[in-house]
Amino acid sequence: MTRLGSEEAREVAEHFYRVSKALGDYRFAHWDTLGKTERLSIEAMEWSLLNASSDFTAVAVDVSLDDAAPVVKSVAHATRAMKAAIKRAERVDRVLSIATAAVKLTGAILSGSPSAIAAALDRALKSAS
Repeated sequence: MTRLGSEEAREVAEHFYRVSKALGDYRFAHWDTLGKTERLSIEAMEWSLLNASSDFTAVAVDVSLDDAAPVVKSVAHATRAMKAAIKRAERVDRVLSIATAAVKLTGAILSGSPSAIAAALDRALKSAS
């Protein structure tokens, strides 16, 4: 079992912070067109991602893999794709779908399960495409 090192954990944390920020930017840019429930849903996921980002830097994450580097690289790719998709999204349901996939990915990473991480990465990339 490999442990995400502090540098890797910080990198993962930063990627999820950026997705969280993209959600916040979307929420404020579309404030007048979003309903109260939609704004609250986006904000809740924004906070979930911020908290997960903090968790990555505060706790060691054991990953049942020989090497954590490919996971970090895949997370970087997926979060960049999600951030870009949020920026170009025209419908709030798409933003919520991407946000949900991002939150699930954080949970999978924190679980350390290779199969959960792989499935969540796949869902994250699909949500962003």
